[in-house]
Amino acid sequence: MHITWLMVLKNWVTGWVDWNMVLDPIGGPNWVGNLVDAPILVSNTTDEFEKQPMYYALGHLAKFIVPGSVMIRVNTSGITNTTNIDVIAALTPSGQKVVVINNKYIESNAHTYQVSIINKQGGVINLSLEQRSFTTIVYND
Repeated sequence: MHITWLMVLKNWVTGWVDWNMVLDPIGGPNWVGNLVDAPILVSNTTDEFEKQPMYYALGHLAKFIVPGSVMIRVNTSGITNTTNIDVIAALTPSGQKVVVINNKYIESNAHTYQVSIINKQGGVINLSLEQRSFTTIVYND
């Protein structure tokens, strides 16, 4: 899953709203007339709705990066423009550090990344990130 709002959170935004939170199953209607995806798709003929992956990703971020959190710098040595990894980190009002990593690799052959998270005291967490995975680590220094 390519989540561009992870990148947006690294660049001084204080909030983010998707283009449309709810659309019909074909991605409309909207004032521009183009068909797009949305976190929730609602049938216009039945009482059914479908929560898309983006719905769960937004909820996941909102659960861990709570109001009042401050985005913090992440040393991403080894991650290049060709690496399919997005990473953000935040300091919550309670003092916890939250690191969110998205392996957005979506090709048919599996691609797993090995990453290490090192805190200020030198504690290390080694992770194996499967393709199309969304990983969150919460810790206290």
